[in-house]
Amino acid sequence: MADAINFIGASPIMFDDIKEAADLVNISNALVINMGSSNDADVEKSIAAGKYANQKGIPVVIDPVAIGASQLRQDNFAKVAKEVKFDGVRGNAGELAFLADIEWNAQGIDAGEGDGDLHEIAKAVAKKFNCVSLLSGVVDVISDGQKVVEVQNGHHYFAVNVGCGDMLDGILGACLAVDNSLDSAVLAASILSISGEIAGETTENIPYTFLSTVFDTLYQLSDSQISDLQKLG
Repeated sequence: MADAINFIGASPIMFDDIKEAADLVNISNALVINMGSSNDADVEKSIAAGKYANQKGIPVVIDPVAIGASQLRQDNFAKVAKEVKFDGVRGNAGELAFLADIEWNAQGIDAGEGDGDLHEIAKAVAKKFNCVSLLSGVVDVISDGQKVVEVQNGHHYFAVNVGCGDMLDGILGACLAVDNSLDSAVLAASILSISGEIAGETTENIPYTFLSTVFDTLYQLSDSQISDLQKLG
């Protein structure tokens, strides 16, 4: 995640001690909360940082990692959601379907399978938390609760490289820091998806090399490339 943020020209910083929360949020323009860890200290840290971010008026992005996998993850997310106002929720179909109370067969961090309408899932999550939702997958689906936009770029090797969703979390935070809007969330999805599409052209059957090529492409990607290659629906 830190590399992805850095390669697009933003500046990442992470902290592990709750005593730093106020100081680091104070020098930041967005906060990303990743719920991949489920211990009490991380939950307390997320709540503290989220409250400081809300007070400062900077965007808060949350990733409900594998929320359907355990009761502990569900309880911890609920604790954070009760105390912190989100500006963006980013997850795969299984994770967001769980938040939208729509039946879905998900396993851990995998998106899984289901018959639900991805547009309706994204809209429901956005309405529930009064924010922008970004449902990432083969096609990314972004909603503000009313409008829905698809980003139809991308590459299937994102699914086999664990951590690409976290990269998108960071890019989403950086984009919302500049402009807290649906368009910025669409831009965030486009930046990573287009980079994957470009990287995939030269990395057939070498998925790990694909990931390093994505980073090179993120560093080189221009506004004109995004404009020319972006496929929206």
